Amino acid sequence: MKIKLSYATAAILGLKKGKINFEMPTAYLMLGEKCQYNCSFCAQAKDAKSDVDYLSRIKWPEYDVEIFLNKLEELNPFKRLCIQVVNSIGYFEELKSFLEKIKDFNVLKAVSLRPKDFHEIDEIFSYGIDNLGISIDVANKDLYSEIRGGSFDFLFGMLTDASKKYPNKITTHIIVGLGESDKDLVELMLEMKKINVLVSLFSFTPIKGTKLENLEPPSIERYRIIQYAREIIEKNDVSIEDFVFDENQKLVRLPHIDFDVEEAIKTSGCSYCTRPYYNEKPNKVLYNIPESRKF
Repeated sequence: MKIKLSYATAAILGLKKGKINFEMPTAYLMLGEKCQYNCSFCAQAKDAKSDVDYLSRIKWPEYDVEIFLNKLEELNPFKRLCIQVVNSIGYFEELKSFLEKIKDFNVLKAVSLRPKDFHEIDEIFSYGIDNLGISIDVANKDLYSEIRGGSFDFLFGMLTDASKKYPNKITTHIIVGLGESDKDLVELMLEMKKINVLVSLFSFTPIKGTKLENLEPPSIERYRIIQYAREIIEKNDVSIEDFVFDENQKLVRLPHIDFDVEEAIKTSGCSYCTRPYYNEKPNKVLYNIPESRKF
């Protein structure tokens, strides 16, 4: 059995040479390649011509699972394992096999995948994971069908039902910069707060070989105000009426609530998630600051 590790994860385990100058309390793992779905932004999409060793702008070298597990047991450098599952043929049996191998490791475990039904969700939780990520990615319902394929309402319903059964254990990803409006983003984040789903923000990153390789990423200014909105929504009881938008649904004023700006611009997600350089190059401005959040 093979598994892919983010380059930084491999370096921390001594499997790659590299100097890590940022926090890495989470190991980032990927199972499978060449997804059965066809998301327009993804390097692993069915029709993408991208290098199969990539997800977002991160390269994922492949290793034998036993080599990874031996290094993990020897060094024990992580507080969490984050397993990104590519919905390739046979993905679920492969995932269950891996979860069986790691179930006795004393470390937090998160899985991110696109479940086909609720039975998969129940089976994943039977292995003792503490977080399940079910990504919406696209904040506009019409664009969702165009960019991700499938039904926005079906996935939203699955998030709602999963959060009811597994409270405080369900997360979702939302990508800024796929053609949605600021109002779309704020409304979706408010809906996620209502159903007790934690939002992790990403900035759209153009990847060569994908359908959206020529789409520009959002400006850092736009991304920052959405990060601020997320922070306010996450920590306060607010509604859409507390936000002010212009005639183009651009967010022009936040609620009059104090918030921690430095905390707001850190990587958002499960505890100990820093997700370094998924959205940006190390020498460029950082969309998500790779530091652990306070909790």
